Amino acid sequence: MRQGRRRTAVAATLAVSAAVAGSVMTPSGVQADTPVGEGQLLPAVEASPTGRYIVVVNDDPLLVEFSQDQLRSDNAKRKGRDIARGHDELIAHAGVQVDKTASYVNALNGFAVQASPAEIERIAAEPGVRTVLPDLLYQPDTDVSQEFLGLNDAGGAYASGLDGEGVVIGVIDSGIWPEHPSLADDGTYAAPPVSIDPVDLDGVVYDGCDFGDTEHALAAGLEDAPFTCNNKLIGARHVMPAYLDSPGLTQVEYASARDEDGHGTHTATTAAGNADVQAEIFGNDFGLVTGIAPRAHVVAYKALGIDGGYGSDLALAIDLAVADGVDVINYSIGSSSPAIGPDDIAFLFAAGAGVHVATSAGNSGPGAATLGSPSSVPWLTTVGASTHTRTYRGTMTLGDGTVLEGASITESTDMVPLVDAVDLGNELCLPGAWAAGTDLTGQIVLCRRGQNARVEKSLAAAQVNAAGMILYNASPTETLTADPHYLAAIHITADDGAVVKNYLAATEAPVAQINGWEQVERPGSVMADFSSRGENLLSADILKPDVTAPGVDILAGNTPTPTLGRPGQYFQAISGTSMSSPHVAGLMALIDQAHPDWSPAAVKSALMTTARQDVLKEDGSTPADPFDMGAGHVDPAGPVAAEGSIFNPGIVFDNDIYGAVAYTCGEGFELFTRATCDSIVGAGYPTDASDYNQASIAIGELAGTQTVTRTMTNVAGRALNLTASFEAPDGFEVSISPSKVTVPVGRTATFEITVTAVDPQPKQWAFGSMTLTETSKGKGKQHSARVPIAVRAVAVAAPLEIGPVPIADGGVSFDVQFGYNGAYQALGHGLSEALPLDPDTPLSVAQDPDQTWEFNDLFAPWGDYRIIETDGSALVRITVPPIEASPDADIDVFVYEFVGGNTIAEIASSTNGGTDELVDLLLPADNAYLIAVHGWLVPGGGPIDVPVYVADVPLATDGNLEVSSTDTAVLGGTATVDASWPTDLAGDDYLGVVSHGPVDERTDFTIVEVGG
Repeated sequence: MRQGRRRTAVAATLAVSAAVAGSVMTPSGVQADTPVGEGQLLPAVEASPTGRYIVVVNDDPLLVEFSQDQLRSDNAKRKGRDIARGHDELIAHAGVQVDKTASYVNALNGFAVQASPAEIERIAAEPGVRTVLPDLLYQPDTDVSQEFLGLNDAGGAYASGLDGEGVVIGVIDSGIWPEHPSLADDGTYAAPPVSIDPVDLDGVVYDGCDFGDTEHALAAGLEDAPFTCNNKLIGARHVMPAYLDSPGLTQVEYASARDEDGHGTHTATTAAGNADVQAEIFGNDFGLVTGIAPRAHVVAYKALGIDGGYGSDLALAIDLAVADGVDVINYSIGSSSPAIGPDDIAFLFAAGAGVHVATSAGNSGPGAATLGSPSSVPWLTTVGASTHTRTYRGTMTLGDGTVLEGASITESTDMVPLVDAVDLGNELCLPGAWAAGTDLTGQIVLCRRGQNARVEKSLAAAQVNAAGMILYNASPTETLTADPHYLAAIHITADDGAVVKNYLAATEAPVAQINGWEQVERPGSVMADFSSRGENLLSADILKPDVTAPGVDILAGNTPTPTLGRPGQYFQAISGTSMSSPHVAGLMALIDQAHPDWSPAAVKSALMTTARQDVLKEDGSTPADPFDMGAGHVDPAGPVAAEGSIFNPGIVFDNDIYGAVAYTCGEGFELFTRATCDSIVGAGYPTDASDYNQASIAIGELAGTQTVTRTMTNVAGRALNLTASFEAPDGFEVSISPSKVTVPVGRTATFEITVTAVDPQPKQWAFGSMTLTETSKGKGKQHSARVPIAVRAVAVAAPLEIGPVPIADGGVSFDVQFGYNGAYQALGHGLSEALPLDPDTPLSVAQDPDQTWEFNDLFAPWGDYRIIETDGSALVRITVPPIEASPDADIDVFVYEFVGGNTIAEIASSTNGGTDELVDLLLPADNAYLIAVHGWLVPGGGPIDVPVYVADVPLATDGNLEVSSTDTAVLGGTATVDASWPTDLAGDDYLGVVSHGPVDERTDFTIVEVGG
């Protein structure tokens, strides 16, 4: 935390606000001390596969009352201890004896506990509890970067003294290697603005510089040496109470902040590594490397082990980082599910207090809608990954003289025999999967990419004494990566893999040679195939990712004792959105140095409105769209003072914690009380996600026309006259009111953007942009701010799902909006009762030893299946409710479709934590489907019976769900749909569908749950 920066408390009783909260200052129109709404229900507790839960209470965290720099005051510490005692009292009042593993008091008010389902239900029923979240496992998701980004330009950031000096970057990750040369204190660093001291939380002391553990037994050759933090690495905390409990540390994991993975050291040195550090890998000179903010101070928070990290530990790390006074957090961590987690909530309050956070988009691309948590929420800056202009290329030669190029940074081999791993029964080169006695001494082995880590494949090859490995892609779109393999290796494309296979098939005694590597130029700004893409499944009206940055073959720090990879290397070149995120964290530090009073939303806006769009999709030829790159590639190039620089964007789209809270209220996340939401709405904050004030616009369901609002703040230092222009998405018109606006210095202006469907492709996303350009006369370069637009048209905007509605109610009504003019028809399908999949022989599963689902598991004790056939179905819903006889079990569901003969393809799955699974097949083809269940967690080993229910709703309209509504659609107009059913239904749970659209054309659907 830099001295003198503006840090504000969240001035209202916001978070999970209750009547017991103390009075604090409030913004105009927002009511403090509002009581919880009448009849408010706590959401059902989702079973945790770990048996641990994060309990969020109704009272506010300290950041609501205290600014970030006040959290270290005696008053704040005393109140923090009172909050922690209150957690103990809540547990005691619930009448349970559970192990509380952590209390959160700063950015989140809550605690983590190990509890049985019965115990957590009793805690959840306490009046002071707001919500309970399962403690789930999360996973971790440069030399030319400065030149590629333009930071070295004349008059640019570095030349202007913007290098992160005095800024504190917190890195929540796998720890750090403190002796790394990129983190050395050369004596020129000033004393840090904050001191990272030991913290006692409920009797557990979290050291401020945690190295040198001597109690945990390490494997031979490993040592956790003592280290004293300095003015570069100013602190390092080991924050893993849940992980220590389960699964616990192995002998290759340090019981300190020391990094055994290399991921944390890499992200930290990418963001803030020292300038001009000599890099070597395998004895080869890789030149000089520099972090993005080379003079920034670093604090490491180790919350990840080799198996990942738990949400409870990550929330605690965020809580500690905020209290420690960090200015920026890099969070290269994520979950595949977009569901709100404890880290999302903690970051909301951290952002409200002024902490900038960069997070990785995820590595599940290039498929659509692959973003997870926390990358889906709007108060964080989400970063995709793309290439820069340098990579490492090697060559290999086949015995027939064919030379192939690939990615490599390893040594070479002689011309030696070549063997295909598929012929050895281990096509994927999985460690431990070789047949007994396999010995590949003096041979190169060909391995297919997939299932396990790329480096792990070379470990498998080394375990059978191979001389080298050729790794080939399984898909033409996969990226080539120069990994630090255990032996000589080269990574080639799928097409070149086919060349090698053809050579093997045609040659009696095949041989090959790996020829080493060289640094080469390649096209920059190409999206990585792995980078997760939009749309945003959490909120389609929030465009994500926000920006893209270099994330392929990034050269930065490593640990010399990695659990996976060749030891002794202090540097590595690796890829992932984990690598792109710290680029942006470093840029945030530079902007924070220049503008310490800018909010996280303002900094995010500056990064977005100044981004460039010369980015290509992973194929290297198709222009990227906003679901790939967000607003575009970050562009800090050029003079700092120039109009359009990230340091001088002219305008920003600012936001605060009230805007974030209003968004959560509108999306129905139930993170805040009804009274708090009502108060925020009453103060004028919009709850429609499309109106969230940020530098992008998304409308996920446009029926005819919609108007969204944006407010800009002038940070140019002079009055701005601005005019808007548009690149309208195909099939839409876009307009703005007012068309021209004058914004005084430091003031705001609000305008409305109206998007109208003219001739769109229904249910297809279309992209465009809005550019606000300065129109002052007599100037040279003028300010310009670009905002991406993403919109999807629907014929009828209708609720996706209604209910469950009690049978006795006999009906339900809801409103729809029209995206066309003409005839409209609403039809009822069903109701259909949810019936057991196999009433005679229940499905049964045991514990899967490796907790990984593969198709062959269908025939193992931990898998079971049944086949159904559909004929004229509108909807088939498959559910697996919690299992009363085994409440801690975690059962997953996978659905396959027969696509020809005995060939089947996976089409859907449900892998929630615990057992509460649901899969919907809307308008399934008339076909056979295989429904499989998987024993991810079966207490006691099992087997256990798994209840699976299927509701098959027919397309026919002759059922007992009757529907009435208007028969005329008016573009942009609304209508009410009334659905009714008999009140004497004999079953318990029924499902129906209301279909919408022009006569004889079904375009949209509303699922109606009855009973439950």
